[in-house]
Amino acid sequence: MIFLFLLLSFFYLPTPADFKSKDQDVFFKLENFSSQERNWLNLNPEEFSASAILVKELSGKTLFEKNSYQPRPIASLTKLMSAYLAFLIYQPDDIFVFDEESRSQPGEVGNFARGEKISRDEILKASLVASSNDAIYLLAKTYGLTNFVELMNQKARELGMTKAEFVDPMGISQKNVASAYDLYLLIEKIYSQFPEILNFSTLEKVMINRKILWTTNLLLPKYKKIIVGGKTGFTQEAGECLLMVLKFNNSPFVSLIILNSQDRFGEAEKIIQALKNYYGD
Repeated sequence: MIFLFLLLSFFYLPTPADFKSKDQDVFFKLENFSSQERNWLNLNPEEFSASAILVKELSGKTLFEKNSYQPRPIASLTKLMSAYLAFLIYQPDDIFVFDEESRSQPGEVGNFARGEKISRDEILKASLVASSNDAIYLLAKTYGLTNFVELMNQKARELGMTKAEFVDPMGISQKNVASAYDLYLLIEKIYSQFPEILNFSTLEKVMINRKILWTTNLLLPKYKKIIVGGKTGFTQEAGECLLMVLKFNNSPFVSLIILNSQDRFGEAEKIIQALKNYYGD
């Protein structure tokens, strides 16, 4: 009997279901890797109000995380995907004309008038620096709003953003969701393919048609030397959101992503100090 059992065991071949089960188990373990094992910065996740945090070197190791695979509403961080598509679809000197529907979107950043003309790069500066909803809506509507949102979701899938879903190009809907890791994949792609997007986002102010628009990132003046790019976001459902790319003297490029915080700038500064200590800056 023992001999027969050993013989059957020897000739047993695993089924595809066995491999699927093992792959799912490995993915589960990776997705739920403990914060302690991903905490090179010696930070306590419980001391942060943010629901999700990811601090990760671009194409490198994860330095600190908290629920980084958990999807959350991302508010105006959505505009990073819209900006990425703008570079794929339009040319820098393409001209757009404001209509009543675009200029009446929530928020009055720029106070654009009906019939006012604006270039692609001016739209992106208004959207990334001052988080203008009307400007990015105009850009998406010109392409075809439904088609633009479909393309946002298509590109998300291509980039492996498995938890991401978009329903508008601005981020005003709570149904615009992504995980911190999804946003890392997006910013890594932007950095490698269209770094100009990051350059736009480091401007403290821009002038468009004689109007001055100011940055929403209150950390820029203090940390201008290390902030390579970034975006803020806020809605009641999403809370305070922040994404930045940082570069210290002795570091690679580092992404810092905070979702659903009660104090995004204060918590980001705590992480920046930990990064300085870690890299010896």
